[in-house]
Amino acid sequence: MASLTSPIRPTTRGALLTLAMIACLWLTAVAQAAEGDQHWSRQFPRPAQSAQMSAATGMTDGTGSPTVSRVQWHGGKLWFAGAWEPGISARDFGSRQLNEYWYMWTWSEADGYQVVAHFHGAQGGRGPDGVINDFVFLPDGRMVVAGEFGRLDNPGGNRYHNVNALAIFDPDEPGPDKWQPLGRVQYNGTVSPGGSIQALAYDPQGNHLYIGGSFTGVPLPQPTRSNAFHRYSFETGTYEIIPSGPGGGRPRVHRIVVDTSTSPSTIYVGGNFEYLGGNGLNPENGSSTASYSTSFAAYRDGTGWIPSPSNFPTDGSGGKEDGILQRAGDYAAFDSAIVRDILLDGGDIWICGSFSEGQGQASLRGIARWDAQREIWVDPTGKGGFGRDCFSLGKAADGKIYVSGAFGGRSGVNAFYDGFKNGEAAHGVVAYDPATGSWSQLGSGLSTRVMPEIRLAVDGYDVYFTGDFNHIDPANFGSGADRAAESNYLARWNPTVDFLASPPAVVARNSPYEEHAVTVGPPSGSEHWSRVFVHRQRNDGRVVAGMSDGIGTPDISGIVWIGDTLYFGGSWEAETGTRWYVWSLHPQRGYERLAWSRGDGVQSPPEGVKAFEGRLYVYGAISSHSGVGVYDPGSGSWSRIEGTYRGQSVVGNTALQGAGVVNDMAFDERTGDIYLVGNWASELELENSPQPRDSAAVLRIGRDGQYQILGHDLKPEDPQRPIKGVYSIVLDQSQQPPGIYVAGTFNYYGPVPTTNARMIYNVARWDYVANEWAPVGQGNFAHLSEVDAHWYPDGLPGLPTKPTESGFTNYHGFLNPGFPRVISLALDRDGNLYAGGTLGIVSRDESVAARHQVETYGIARYDRASDTWGPATSVGGVSRDVRQMTFLDDRRLLLTGSFVYDEQFNQLHNVAILDIVTGELSPLGGGLHRRGRDHTIGSQVVHTVLGDQLWFAGLFDYAGINGNAMHAAPVEAAYIALYDPTRILDPNHYLEVAPVAPVAGPTGSSSIEVAVNLAARVTQGEGTITWYERRADGSFNQRGTGESFRANVRVPPGSGDLFYYLSVTLPNGWQGGKLPVRIPVR
Repeated sequence: MASLTSPIRPTTRGALLTLAMIACLWLTAVAQAAEGDQHWSRQFPRPAQSAQMSAATGMTDGTGSPTVSRVQWHGGKLWFAGAWEPGISARDFGSRQLNEYWYMWTWSEADGYQVVAHFHGAQGGRGPDGVINDFVFLPDGRMVVAGEFGRLDNPGGNRYHNVNALAIFDPDEPGPDKWQPLGRVQYNGTVSPGGSIQALAYDPQGNHLYIGGSFTGVPLPQPTRSNAFHRYSFETGTYEIIPSGPGGGRPRVHRIVVDTSTSPSTIYVGGNFEYLGGNGLNPENGSSTASYSTSFAAYRDGTGWIPSPSNFPTDGSGGKEDGILQRAGDYAAFDSAIVRDILLDGGDIWICGSFSEGQGQASLRGIARWDAQREIWVDPTGKGGFGRDCFSLGKAADGKIYVSGAFGGRSGVNAFYDGFKNGEAAHGVVAYDPATGSWSQLGSGLSTRVMPEIRLAVDGYDVYFTGDFNHIDPANFGSGADRAAESNYLARWNPTVDFLASPPAVVARNSPYEEHAVTVGPPSGSEHWSRVFVHRQRNDGRVVAGMSDGIGTPDISGIVWIGDTLYFGGSWEAETGTRWYVWSLHPQRGYERLAWSRGDGVQSPPEGVKAFEGRLYVYGAISSHSGVGVYDPGSGSWSRIEGTYRGQSVVGNTALQGAGVVNDMAFDERTGDIYLVGNWASELELENSPQPRDSAAVLRIGRDGQYQILGHDLKPEDPQRPIKGVYSIVLDQSQQPPGIYVAGTFNYYGPVPTTNARMIYNVARWDYVANEWAPVGQGNFAHLSEVDAHWYPDGLPGLPTKPTESGFTNYHGFLNPGFPRVISLALDRDGNLYAGGTLGIVSRDESVAARHQVETYGIARYDRASDTWGPATSVGGVSRDVRQMTFLDDRRLLLTGSFVYDEQFNQLHNVAILDIVTGELSPLGGGLHRRGRDHTIGSQVVHTVLGDQLWFAGLFDYAGINGNAMHAAPVEAAYIALYDPTRILDPNHYLEVAPVAPVAGPTGSSSIEVAVNLAARVTQGEGTITWYERRADGSFNQRGTGESFRANVRVPPGSGDLFYYLSVTLPNGWQGGKLPVRIPVR
């Protein structure tokens, strides 16, 4: 701490406060101070420039003034939550940065300003991508934040999407992901998509986090759902509904306070609502058992909701304004009564906000105290309350209750709102002394901007205020204001200190931005990813590498091996003006086109590819080949499937002019039969059917070319929205004839006209006896209507998955959430089916914990023994569509698709292995990543298996270790990847890097250059070590080779740790990724 007899030495560039400047300011302040103003610290002047903001200044105006939603003192620091665009970089205050918003930051005399959460629209950031409204610290050191955001960023780690306005921050997390969602993918934060959270509180007795805001909560009909208020149990890891919560036009909870003096704890709730409890219906409804409780109530386990007052009449609207809080028509928030803060002081309950008295009552504006004996809110000021909105309450060590708000603030340049309602002065901040029952302004008060918001936090005798003000004393405003009275958006009051006689000595400093030093290694198994498929550079002579972006990014729908060649289907503009639809990769010849626009082969992007008897089958909406093209690698020629139906020559899917789409194929290896499924209108007619064109888009083609139509059409659920299709087929070849299972989007089977007695829901099996489709499974009651109950006493058949039921939002975040879409099927040796795609088995149980036992998303399992569908995993499924499934053995099922997490937010990144015995879902070596865009664009990963080798293709560019990782070497994999669990494929695997000694950062405002000795060695085998420096644009510059290297690095002021990079190149030319080497800066 600097003394007053020597200059204060700056540690932030451009920040310089001299003894003469400080002395001048203090002498001026002493001469002009009003009574009481000596208790204002005046240590927060406006910084001359944004870059000079420090521990010795207030907050800068920046691009926009700070908007603070909540402020707390914790751990020796003042914590701010809100939104602020200061115009400088969170990492380096000396660098200008527009469009970067700070959503949480701290101030302390020791560290100055430090940014905890920030976000840039184009570059991302750290923590939430939107406003933080409230935060709470947990006993274990973690912090929960809530507000209005849907994404969390972790530099060098994962970006979480589909986050519903709530997150948890763990400062001791050893991995890169300090910021994480709380809960599950479908159950986190608000639970229902949309809405916002304004209030949090932690109950240590129940180990619950209480959550309030503006949201509809857990999907259930009113009043059962957790409207605007619910809780999260840290014991069970689940959200819990608190039924019949705040009700009214637009109910919102602004503040939650926990009273642990009772057992169980009493939870006080303030906000904007009209009634609660009972059956949740508006008390004006004659059948309602709810109670009026305007904007304030309490909740206690075992008791339920406790309205205030407890006995307000509910017999219609007559007289309901009497004795209950009402809106304040002359306040900024004039359209409803709002409680913004709650203070428990012994047996007293205080509230403040925007409200007025009930009809016929004495003036009660903006602040009230509960009279428990009369069960009524009363005016504690004796002055009619405040002249304008109130925002914060707090009790300091002097026993006084401090209050802040817009009262007495500016309504114009030279005009003010009333302080107290009776006209007495009160400029934004006042205190109440319970010992004397008196109210007083804090010195001259604060000089606010127009229509201000002011909030406070208490630390012992210190009371900190933050909000829309720039000076002490409202006489100071604009260009003529006294500089000695500056207090820019931040002020400190301490009634025990005469700051004019003993001004605070604060060093103009800011501690460096804290970069997270990850202490964990790369994901387990990442050494098994091939490092060969790097992004191909211009004039790159390598034959085998990743796929270049070419003119456009490859969109790959399927891959398969035939012999020594890997075949791809999809769409890739690899050459200007020429789009490839089918291509191959050969170890000697590299990538070769096989079908391309205006050239050979199929002339449309396929839906997939499969191999059978040495030939490649390419299927999709391919009119040039009537849905299916056949490629013969031996002759290099293309052909169509041709055959006959009842003596008539037919081609492909038999649709008129080759229209429609073939979505999947299957092959009977014993008979040679081929099966096609999709969506088309066949030219063929069913035998012995009154509606001969009412045929399913399912064909069997015998080896002899004879076509057979399998049954009547599988029809849509809603004829008004005729969305249907068959997307997948699997054969049970353990029996003869084979069991045939198809899946997709459909509901009814059999001839027209259909009836509700013939529902089938998205999965069907072929009934050889009835020569018709039949349901697979039963027992779903969540979607069973009263109309259909008599048809299905054992529950609905098939796999009912309705994503858009009235009043509910199911499995949000999937690629096609408007309709269920089963796009993949797999069959185990016991005859159990696995279905993947846009799907979910949901529950309407009022217990969320009970829901977790039966719900599943993205993947479901049909149990043949019980004839029911249920979860396939022990974690509730995955976060997005499962596109493809393949059994690796009798127990392990390989899954790929567009899922980044399992349902519990465990990271998978589009690839996982399911143990069908235990239900355990395991990641595969860190998965496959789309750098910076995980879960924003579906990676749609497909795969094929070649012995022990697992081959993948899709919209990804890194395997195992993402491109933004700062604790391990990213593994490039440009749209193609190989995983071989039997081989070490990482050239860096046996690399050992010597620890790097810390270097000293600059003490002044200029950068310095430091020489750093780096060393590493390969502990097994051979390899050349190459050292790199990373340029500002992200490219790498080779600086040297060998086991040791002397690097010259530039260390700017306020720098965090620096990095150098190295990799190992094997004798065969394979090179490892660029491994970061941390250079600690002290």
